[in-house]
Amino acid sequence: LTSTLPKEAIGGPQVTTDKQVFHTDAGDIIALFALETAAQGGISRISSTWNAYNELAATRPDLVKVLSEPWPYDKFGANPPYQLRPLLFHHDSKVIIQYARRFFTGFQALPRSTDIPPISEAQAEALDAIHFLGEKYNLGLNFQKGDIQYINNLAIFHARD
Repeated sequence: LTSTLPKEAIGGPQVTTDKQVFHTDAGDIIALFALETAAQGGISRISSTWNAYNELAATRPDLVKVLSEPWPYDKFGANPPYQLRPLLFHHDSKVIIQYARRFFTGFQALPRSTDIPPISEAQAEALDAIHFLGEKYNLGLNFQKGDIQYINNLAIFHARD
């Protein structure tokens, strides 16, 4: 089910045992499967994107606006090198926040591309706000070998200790 990669080939935290910050993945539903019980860490964390949105709407509507504007998503060497799209949008009268920080900062073997526009200070602040609100409202689940977790990727952030 998994393979070992040399560090220089790792482009995302999903193939490591490293901590992962709050993010969403591609797709509507994601499934996480614990191959082994972690010797340390291993807590799977989930947090409502709607709680994050509600707090931002009440306290920082300026960041809601920033999240709703187009952002340069790094396509890591593809042509074109990036795609503009918002992190926060509405679909069927529901708020959806979809993002992973590494598309704006890079990760190990996939550093941020040099030929895309930098994110602004307001965008960096919005990324931090999403992260800290995910931390504020999270629920930690102690994954054991064989556990499976299904997540509504359109309404839940997830992270890993």
